[in-house]
Amino acid sequence: LSAAKRKFADSLNEFKFRCIGDAETDDEICIAKSLQEFATVLRNLEDERMRMIENASEVLITPLEKFRKEQIGAAKDAKKKYDKETEKYCGVLEKHLNLSSKKKESQLQE
Repeated sequence: LSAAKRKFADSLNEFKFRCIGDAETDDEICIAKSLQEFATVLRNLEDERMRMIENASEVLITPLEKFRKEQIGAAKDAKKKYDKETEKYCGVLEKHLNLSSKKKESQLQE
């Protein structure tokens, strides 16, 4: 798309009216200048778009990857640890609730 826009801008810039006679009218001169100005705007737009795309990696992608690795990775690890401890705690509670009142004192200590 960018290459097509650049070619279109070049076509606009090189556009020439076919005149009857030697001189162009004021309207033709004005239209030709307008087309050249529009071509310049299109080229500048594509240049800025390319600059933005080139910088996207270091401005957007790298910080997002860093955030994902550091922040989200740490949160996932903490969640795993929490889930493991919760499972352990629930297991101990279940074991305690299943004990009858006649169980040994050592099992209650555990």
